[in-house]
Parts: sequence; C-alpha cells; structure tokens
Amino acid sequence: MQMRSVPRNIDRPNRTPEYVMTYLTTYYACMFVSGKALPSILLGAMAAYFMYKLTMDKPEGLAMRVMYRYIQLGRMRPSPRFCKKLEM
Repeated sequence: MQMRSVPRNIDRPNRTPEYVMTYLTTYYACMFVSGKALPSILLGAMAAYFMYKLTMDKPEGLAMRVMYRYIQLGRMRPSPRFCKKLEM
C-alpha cells in the first residue's frame, strides 16, 4: 500500500479574501462618491492589482494586520494606533 503524494502548493498563501475586500472597498467608495459604475469597476480592479503587487512576497493576512492596526470599529476595543499598550 502506497501513500498518496502531497501536492506541492498545499502551503501556498491564499490571498483571495484580501483581494476581494480591496476590490469591494474601492468599488463601493468610488460608487458612493461619484455614482458612476465604470470608473468604480476600473478603480477596484486597479486597487486589487496594486494589492497583488504589494503582497507578492509577503505572508498572507497583510490586509487584516493593516486593518487591525489603523482602523477602529466602534469604541469597545481601540486599535493599536489609538492605544499603544495593545501593540504587538
């Protein structure tokens, strides 16, 4: 009985959620400001491509780390930008 070989890309980072989050954030922000769909789609695609180039050789989760560090949602738990004692 032989064991099945492990695929080589099993540990490859999966950044699809980061690209989707970047695209949708840019798309909806541009739609909110301008109300035009075509520039919003183009800017969303450019933002996703920029995110791809920015995170090419980095570990996955970079967008989540940046969001945790600089964006504060509500007042229950401040981000490290506003409260230095939570800094990692």
